[in-house]
Amino acid sequence: MALVRRFTLGSGPLKRGSDRVEAVSRVVVLLLVLLSVPVALTVGGVVRSDLADLARQQAAERTPVTAVVTADPEVPGDTSPRTRVPVAAQWVSPGGTVVTGEVPVRPTTRAGDTLTVWTASDGRRVDEPMTAAEVRRSTLVLVGVGWAGGVGAAVLAHVGLCRVLERQRDRRWTRGWARVEPTWSRRVP
Repeated sequence: MALVRRFTLGSGPLKRGSDRVEAVSRVVVLLLVLLSVPVALTVGGVVRSDLADLARQQAAERTPVTAVVTADPEVPGDTSPRTRVPVAAQWVSPGGTVVTGEVPVRPTTRAGDTLTVWTASDGRRVDEPMTAAEVRRSTLVLVGVGWAGGVGAAVLAHVGLCRVLERQRDRRWTRGWARVEPTWSRRVP
């Protein structure tokens, strides 16, 4: 019951106008948080569809080819096995021409090793097309950040409003006390 009173306008002689404004703000923030879920899900569906279309387009435009490493990589001092270093490699483009370029490889790669690179139709190296897992992950991140940002903005606006209202209450209290205090202090011996 106390929770219902806290989130509603309520009534009573001690309920100030600023209390009602704060209660309305709480209700608005709660509604925004609740309504933001279906909005985020709708936006997520659109984003997922667009990213899936992009992934299909990338898969159609990009071709995996086998590249041969032509030189040993120059490895800096202490590197972890997960580090990638650039090395020269050659591959045959989808058009049939031999292309030489740099590819990122692990430090343990040696000249003559083969690896798969993705190329555009003109033979230049491009990133691998997005996978279904990357589409899901990107969608979740984009929608999650957008939802959290919207909810965070609503909560921050409520907190800011509460601070303004609290300052207003403090000023009223100070003015009221300034009127009453002189009459009370005469009664004290």
